[in-house]
Amino acid sequence: MSTRSDVLSALRAAGDAGVNGEALAARLGVSRVAVSKHVSTLREAGYAIDAAPGSGYRLLSAPDLPLPGEVEPLLHSSMWTALSGGAETGSTNDDARAQARSGAPEGSVVLASRQTAGRGRLGRTWASPDGGVYLSAILRPTVAPAEVASLALAVALGVVQGLETLGARPLLKWPNDVLLGGGKLAGVLLEMSAESDAVEWVIAGVGVNARCPSDAPPQPGAAYLEDVAPGAGLARAAAAELDGIADAYARWSAEGFSAIRSEYEARFALSGRQVRVSDLTGAVRAEGEVTGIDDDGRLLVRAEDGSVARVVAGEVTLRQ
Repeated sequence: MSTRSDVLSALRAAGDAGVNGEALAARLGVSRVAVSKHVSTLREAGYAIDAAPGSGYRLLSAPDLPLPGEVEPLLHSSMWTALSGGAETGSTNDDARAQARSGAPEGSVVLASRQTAGRGRLGRTWASPDGGVYLSAILRPTVAPAEVASLALAVALGVVQGLETLGARPLLKWPNDVLLGGGKLAGVLLEMSAESDAVEWVIAGVGVNARCPSDAPPQPGAAYLEDVAPGAGLARAAAAELDGIADAYARWSAEGFSAIRSEYEARFALSGRQVRVSDLTGAVRAEGEVTGIDDDGRLLVRAEDGSVARVVAGEVTLRQ
């Protein structure tokens, strides 16, 4: 935990009684001025903190945002060791990539409730308005680069299983989308740095539409978590996602995608659907009925002639 997190924890523990700034500084081994600066930063992040002579600082309210200080106390997994971020950033993936290049360990996470330069798969712009939960986690799996393709499926499964603890029942659309009631609830974007035979790091970026933006209409085709889990809150949603990802990632790391395949298929939205799968150039890679996912995370598509294509990557379009 950071000193700022320690200050916030002390404010929470003190409750209405408040905590004296000088006493808190002595407890944390920092200066009184440092405590004051941390309190100012917390206020800028949306925390309402009163300062009264004699009683010191008192926490009045906390913002409903996926801030590190709000998410960290709600986590059950011990995997996530370093949370950073704030209400807004350009791109959590960009921030996490910079951290990974500087040697940040696996389990580091960047959080935000708004992105000004978010992006999705295939270089698309990812709309990231207020009310979302955007996070990017640094992973350092000890696998060959070719094995990382199924990690996107494991992360998406973890997101779904985490949100299930809040009462939602999302479905999975291969390879990286999470659906709810026919709309898109979340997306996953992986970025990797690797040598020819080893992965250096993977950034697992996740964006979830937690609630409709207060200053804008609903996004076309979007689904929102608040519609099925009212009152869950953005910090709780972020913690649930991270706990789910940690569990799915641990099993994927130990045994591969085959260990979680049945759980993925139980939530799979494409089984029996007619689809067309295209590559980056728009060329059709496979067309027909989806019959499932194999142990390597490849999409199985049966053509009209009965042949089955095993698709590693591509853009899936539903056919009428």
